[in-house]
Amino acid sequence: MCGIAGIINLHQKKENALSLEQMTKSLKHRGPDDEGYMLFTNKSELFFGDDSRVKTPNHIKTANNTSFKVGFGFRQLKIIDLSEKSHQPLTDVSNNFWIIFNGELYNYKEIKHELEGLGHQFLSDSDTEVILNAYKEWGKNALDKFNGMFAFAILDTIKNTVFIARDRIGIKPLYFYKNETNFIFGSSVQSIIKSKLYQPEINWESLWQNFRFTTAQRPNTVFQDILALEPAHHFTINLNNNSFKKERYWEIPTQTQDFSLTEKQSKNLIEENLYKAVNYRLISDVNVGSYMSGGIDSSLISVIASKSKPDVKILTLGFENLKGFDEVEYAKETAKLHQLNHIIEHANAKEAYKDIEQAVIAYEEPYHVIAVNLMLAKMAKKNKTTVVLSGLGGDELFGGYDVYKKIPLWEKLSKNKKLVSILPNVHQKIIKGKKIADCNTLGEYYSHYYTNFYDNEIENLFLDKKYNTNSTLENLYASNKNFTDTFEAMSFYNLTSYIGNHQMRALDATTMAHSIEGRFPLLDHNFIEASFKIPTKYKIKNNTQKYLLKEIAKKHLSKKVMEMPKKGLSTPLKSWIETDLKEFVFDTLNQLKNRNIFNNQVIKDIVKSNNETKIWQLVSTEIWLQNFIDK
Repeated sequence: MCGIAGIINLHQKKENALSLEQMTKSLKHRGPDDEGYMLFTNKSELFFGDDSRVKTPNHIKTANNTSFKVGFGFRQLKIIDLSEKSHQPLTDVSNNFWIIFNGELYNYKEIKHELEGLGHQFLSDSDTEVILNAYKEWGKNALDKFNGMFAFAILDTIKNTVFIARDRIGIKPLYFYKNETNFIFGSSVQSIIKSKLYQPEINWESLWQNFRFTTAQRPNTVFQDILALEPAHHFTINLNNNSFKKERYWEIPTQTQDFSLTEKQSKNLIEENLYKAVNYRLISDVNVGSYMSGGIDSSLISVIASKSKPDVKILTLGFENLKGFDEVEYAKETAKLHQLNHIIEHANAKEAYKDIEQAVIAYEEPYHVIAVNLMLAKMAKKNKTTVVLSGLGGDELFGGYDVYKKIPLWEKLSKNKKLVSILPNVHQKIIKGKKIADCNTLGEYYSHYYTNFYDNEIENLFLDKKYNTNSTLENLYASNKNFTDTFEAMSFYNLTSYIGNHQMRALDATTMAHSIEGRFPLLDHNFIEASFKIPTKYKIKNNTQKYLLKEIAKKHLSKKVMEMPKKGLSTPLKSWIETDLKEFVFDTLNQLKNRNIFNNQVIKDIVKSNNETKIWQLVSTEIWLQNFIDK
């Protein structure tokens, strides 16, 4: 797991090695173990930095007067191949191809074996070198072979191109900024800002999306002119004419349900792919742990991991004096049943307060809650665990959220829109029902359900700005998509918008803030493809959500855990705002009001409403403005 940075000078070679150095140094938390640089002029030259383990002839500071066409910067968190042979930027045996790579390639040993059979030579045991040689052999088609999470850039000095790619789900980030003279990319928005070749400005439409959906919808970010490379896409930049070509190489496999599958066959297919996905993610030359909230998904992942790796550390987070916000007792039950190496810690408001600014800086956007992700990563770091598994993905793929149960309600109300519209607003349920009935498509219904602020509320807050986001998700992700059924469509939206944009951004940012690598077995693309083959009737059966996954979990988890009510791990934000964080919230909102960029009366009304997520959205917006726009 690492941080990558790059500058391509489009029209002429330039002397901006200092910008590249500052970009790379801003990524130190992503890669504290090593540092390296490569500048391509008429030839490729390596440079070392202050933290480099490999000392090349020249320090990067000696390159301040060097004009170059392409520059790569790299920070490394050592996970696989801890030797200096895995130092990046890394080249092939011919020195014609160079790579910087952030992520993990889980099936690199199989691909390496295939490449060796084709005559390729290897100088290291790293997955990075496998990616580089796979690109040499198969070009962009190498991506079809990869099972992993990644964002990488390859300089091909023979074709005179730079090839940039991102993994299928978007687990690893890749941001870029392009103007007439430069193309700048990196693992974080902060790295682009640190180049000082970009001046941060607010993208108001994207900030509107952030308020509506808790994050700006990719490829957009809340920063004007900074974009994200979409998941399952790659760029090819032709250095001869500065042309850019972007392509998608994988699609979420909708309309692939196999109705001939029996329940037993479906269960076997999912179980087989689950075990393989977990075991792939145990490959590491450093300590591996697993988050276990106490719920079914994380508990199942943790138990399967412990069978292959008994010493895996199982990490559970709870909250002091607020047991209703965690599932610690259920986690203890699973740990006892399987004699897991179980570690429990408890968080409180004072600890959360220390990390509030760090969390917003890590997220690089306003965020509507104090999420547990940063606390979990901090816990993993404390317990000397560099790699952690997460159960994220089960609810999205197998229907664990309430929205899946409410699909029939939307279908019924939307078919009777006229009747619903004439009902008097005598009850809150009728008002809610009218809003649901007004959703013309599943995309609009999904947008309605996953809303923090509605458009009319944001319009009142944002003064003279006005955007309509009802169709944003549909237009971005599903304009040409067809679905077998509404359940499948909901899974698709959850994977693209919620997982790809929201969860992956937050989890990568918070784990890397503490130099921790997060891995997600349920987001393995083979597992996703298998889950989309399963008929919907086995995902929710007899009104049991996640039916098939629960059938698999039965032989691993106790009856008590299987029957537990769904909570999810979330912080007691409302309680903290009313007590320990009350003064902080008051002061921060006053600072926001002093800017006069929002409707201050609306801010006051939101505070009076006592809606903790809306209040925290405003608090985090002020912290974001202070740390990114003011500086």
